[in-house]
Amino acid sequence: MRCEILIEGLVDCQLFAEQVAKLSAAPMAIALTGTLGAGKTQWTRFYAIALGAQPAFVSSPTFMLVHEYDSQPPIYHLDAYRIGDEDEMLELGIEEMLDADAITIVEWADRFPGLLPRNTLSIHMEVGESPASRQALIQAKGQRIEAILRKLFTHWS
Repeated sequence: MRCEILIEGLVDCQLFAEQVAKLSAAPMAIALTGTLGAGKTQWTRFYAIALGAQPAFVSSPTFMLVHEYDSQPPIYHLDAYRIGDEDEMLELGIEEMLDADAITIVEWADRFPGLLPRNTLSIHMEVGESPASRQALIQAKGQRIEAILRKLFTHWS
């Protein structure tokens, strides 16, 4: 199942992230893809804050590779951009994160699609026609995640 939405600016991005957060239940994987500057980290920031993470601690894990946010449920935020291969991703503990009672968000998830579970919400973001707008293609795999997408689509249509 898939749908596409237009995000007109930061307020829309925040509303979109908050809506997904309301519908989320751990364990859950969210795969974020898109070009540099498409808004993956900003969306994650809004999402984590919506679940109770402290804004000062939510940032890109580009150099740390993984951040854990104290939210309800907890969030593991990974950036796969600099990870060399699947073995390195496994060494980071991705399997344990995905098995935990948490939300696991993977930026640049298209680098290691074979490591993501069947029940994954995928969000591909691209810069839209204006500099502030984004086009988001959302795909759901697995029955539980498809139910989330149906509810989300109802909100955004």
